Amino acid sequence: MGKMTSNASHQGPHCTPDDGRGPFSSPVVDRVHEAGNVWKLPRGEIRLPEVFGFCQGVKRALTMLQKAVADCAGAGKRLLLLGQIIHNPWVNSYFENMSVRILSREQIENPADHITSDDCAVIPAFGVKLPVEQQLRAIGCRIVDTSCGDVRRLWSWADRASEEGYGVLIFGRADHDETVVTKSRLDASGGRYVVAGDLDQTRKFCDLITRRRDGAEFASVFGPQATNASGLEPFAKLAQISQTTMLYDETMTVRELVRQAFVERFGAEPADRRLLFQPTVCRATQARQTAAVQLCRQGCDLVVVVGGFDSSNTRHHYELAHGLAPAWFIEAADAIHSQSEVETFDPAAGPSTVTDWLPKRRPLTIGVLAGASSPEVVVGQVLERLATFLQ
Repeated sequence: MGKMTSNASHQGPHCTPDDGRGPFSSPVVDRVHEAGNVWKLPRGEIRLPEVFGFCQGVKRALTMLQKAVADCAGAGKRLLLLGQIIHNPWVNSYFENMSVRILSREQIENPADHITSDDCAVIPAFGVKLPVEQQLRAIGCRIVDTSCGDVRRLWSWADRASEEGYGVLIFGRADHDETVVTKSRLDASGGRYVVAGDLDQTRKFCDLITRRRDGAEFASVFGPQATNASGLEPFAKLAQISQTTMLYDETMTVRELVRQAFVERFGAEPADRRLLFQPTVCRATQARQTAAVQLCRQGCDLVVVVGGFDSSNTRHHYELAHGLAPAWFIEAADAIHSQSEVETFDPAAGPSTVTDWLPKRRPLTIGVLAGASSPEVVVGQVLERLATFLQ
């Protein structure tokens, strides 16, 4: 693949050219794909995984929002988005520049104060709390529901388990939009839930089960954001689900840890009767995680992970990469200041500016990963920026 030159690496969403396939596509990424996902350069190469970027659920949500923008603009209606459409700053800025107003979490809690019957309200890919959805219908506005099908299936499974008398263990981030909505829907149906944010918290939950602890000790591990129960009693029968963007391998580890705890507490046969398991990590997430690991194991000197810092699936790509190679997590190409300085993010430590991030030796092999909410146009800008260091 030959040298490509462009000044697009620092363009914002308002000025990125549309190549006819939509504003989120990238001819640079297309050409790297055509070259076998490898961009060979004079002093090294840049590699892409076999699968990355937008999943079908994200594509569907963005297509629906684009159509709503076109329809509402023609009809003179206001378009109000109930939170970020997906967790990517480039994408959300793009729609804000198209006159889409994004409501804050506080505003979403009281939609009648901000939305009228003449407006168009868009439910993002993560969904909205059931009471909010009910208020929207009462307002009588036009509703465009872009909720992901995998997320809706998760809600249905959790509701059925709750109706059958199971408490629900949610493996996910308690403050993530998807989990916030899942919790609210269980609240609305009278279900009991507890959220384990990582394997360490899962082990603490299992320890409480095996030691038959309750009350104050349970509350000290799981605060009000993580549970609507006062103790372990509702979880003597347990259904486990996962936020759809969690690491699949960790989801399976949670399953094994929970089963071991229940066997120790109740015995093998009773444990199996008391447990339900549904691996609700979506297939697109699994495929991207597998492809990310394969790329990182191909001998990359370093890996650059591209996506929104609030994006759960992109964070997990970083965690996977960080365990296999030197890795840097950035939101866009302008985070790469030079060969010696980059603005990066670590979910555990927060943002930082790192010097001497790029090895000086050549040739150099750089892997680039992108989450399911990362647009190709941004990935393409990162590719072009990295290519300047390997010319």
